[in-house]
Amino acid sequence: MSHFLTIPINEHGIILDQRFAEQLQTAGTHLFGLTDVFLYSQGGCHGGTRAAQAEQNALSLGFAKSLQGLVCASPSQWPRIGAAFAPLALPIHWPAPQPEAQDSIAGCREDTSFTTLQQRADSIGRQAGYSLLRLMIERQKDGQPYRFNLIGHSFGCRVLCSALQTLAEDDGLLARLAGNEFNVALLQPVIDSNALVPGQLYGKVQQSIPRLRMLITTSARDMALSKWEAMGAKGPTGNLVVPVDQRFDVTSAVVPTFTERLGVANLTPLHLSTANDRDATDRRSGQHSDINRPQIYDLLARFFGQ
Repeated sequence: MSHFLTIPINEHGIILDQRFAEQLQTAGTHLFGLTDVFLYSQGGCHGGTRAAQAEQNALSLGFAKSLQGLVCASPSQWPRIGAAFAPLALPIHWPAPQPEAQDSIAGCREDTSFTTLQQRADSIGRQAGYSLLRLMIERQKDGQPYRFNLIGHSFGCRVLCSALQTLAEDDGLLARLAGNEFNVALLQPVIDSNALVPGQLYGKVQQSIPRLRMLITTSARDMALSKWEAMGAKGPTGNLVVPVDQRFDVTSAVVPTFTERLGVANLTPLHLSTANDRDATDRRSGQHSDINRPQIYDLLARFFGQ
């Protein structure tokens, strides 16, 4: 049985509910037998809080359906998401800094500077994101490690990367990671192409966290990370300044299974096939937010199901 906890967070990344640590400890007891912890963080400019929650609901349901589909089709191939699979979902909803009418990352420049959004996302990650990881790790029972599965979109990827970077800087917590696994999916991340290089903003993530795998998507149809590069983004992220183990295309008919440590999935072929669909393309950011597709759910399910 899966479980989820909602997390009240303010714009500084402070968890507002003082009972949350106790509730998280209860969730981590042997009664629930948790195997996996899912953290999801949405982007910061997708129609405000209501649209962000709707996006997360669509992604969560589509992803769960794909996981179930893999297990039903071939249970022996996906034992980690079979009968013993007991996940805890922790969505990180951080306050939208713009009016609810805003509908794209490009629109953020009208009310909130790109730099402000970057700083807010990084602050949320250093505070709330890191706190969630720390609380789960500190409350682990001996011999019961977790698989930490992180999914971020747009600015939400900065939240997750900042949380992991803060974890990587905590030597005491790093010493307690034996047996834990980290699987990180970054969908159209608003990060610089060199951010994962040692010495850069998130340079310790791959360098210091053991048993970490990372899948990053890119798309030539993403105007937010190409046309709006003057805002500060260095995207698209296909040209990462770190060694990439596996690169592949995702099409409407073919979704490869990623099996390496760091991979880049090119969504351009898929986005070209869906460009004329209703709500697929935003007039300012292109298909930056076109992530709620069965093929992308399948991509994530195959990644986290390994």
